[in-house]
Amino acid sequence: MTTPSLAIRVISLTDSTERRAAVAKNLSAATFDWAFHDAHRPGDDSALIPDPEGQKRLFGRTLTPGETACYMSHVAAIETFQAMPELDWLLVMEDDVWIDPDFPYAELAGALDARDIGYIRLFAREWKRGLPQFRFGERQILYLTSDPYGAQGYLIRRDRARAFRARLTHIQRPIDDELGRFWENGLGNHILFPFPLIERHMPSTLNSAREDAKAGTILAAPARLRARLGDFVAKRAYLAARRMPFTRNRIRARKR
Repeated sequence: MTTPSLAIRVISLTDSTERRAAVAKNLSAATFDWAFHDAHRPGDDSALIPDPEGQKRLFGRTLTPGETACYMSHVAAIETFQAMPELDWLLVMEDDVWIDPDFPYAELAGALDARDIGYIRLFAREWKRGLPQFRFGERQILYLTSDPYGAQGYLIRRDRARAFRARLTHIQRPIDDELGRFWENGLGNHILFPFPLIERHMPSTLNSAREDAKAGTILAAPARLRARLGDFVAKRAYLAARRMPFTRNRIRARKR
């Protein structure tokens, strides 16, 4: 099996000196290509169009400036990847995580290629029911039946990145929600477990602003309820159509 080419890009604000120092220390002994990707700030130029009305209709509230900038940052990282034809895969991570520098990410990408899996999360915020599909060493590749949230770290292949970027024109939900719409974006919903990447414990201005925005919003508006019902039906139909392959390929836990 040919090992694909891969690089890591760390999304980080240029003046986040402490976070950048922690990342640089974490990756100081890494043998793979990595670099910082300068994050967007609220108000920066982007080809993406913020859609406040669409956000309220589909997400239940308008996004905070930080959520909008985060969305733009991840999309810009993918666009940079598209401009580097020498790379087969990109590992995108945020600067508030610790990543195992010794994990064989390129070998994992090769194993995913062999099964035509073009996207996998390396971390998730919430536990969701998952179907173990195959093993990578002592770890499992699981297919989750719902979005586990979080965009702290993921691997994405060139073809999946191109298709994902092509469908984005307006910003209508946070980037992790956009990545998690597996029933319509073609990315699938695989995770690697145990995770080779974990979130550091540190204050998050993005999460604080998000909670403030939630507190002042009526999330149960009729348009939002209709959107959620539509997503529920589409997701269940997607999973039902794939139930047999998921069940057939499911692996069993090893006895110790």
